[in-house]
Amino acid sequence: MYDASARVEVVNGRGGDKGIDIKVTHGRRVRIFQLKYYLDGFPTTAYKGRRKSIRRSFARALQHQPWEWILVVPCTLTTAEREFVTSLAAGQTVRVGVWDRAKLDGLLATHADLEASFTRD
Repeated sequence: MYDASARVEVVNGRGGDKGIDIKVTHGRRVRIFQLKYYLDGFPTTAYKGRRKSIRRSFARALQHQPWEWILVVPCTLTTAEREFVTSLAAGQTVRVGVWDRAKLDGLLATHADLEASFTRD
């Protein structure tokens, strides 16, 4: 997804990741990816701790002054869940995005070789 001028770092979260799961530095721009394995989303009525966890991860990531912060989840978000994530940017200069199931499926379709490498014996 990134050309050779980008530096991609995957952070091992043992001992804390300081709000960074994946950090992509491209010139002066820093993009931080936050990965959450929430198969069934983060509705307000159930799994209340999930939204708190997302907020906390976002706040920690802001300490690194990213240009963009992206939440990556393997589910299809509801409108309310998507609005929750994008509302995190209110009053901030950082761009906030979501890569959910549809985006991830699209990326796998574009890069079919990756899916094949994960599913082979």
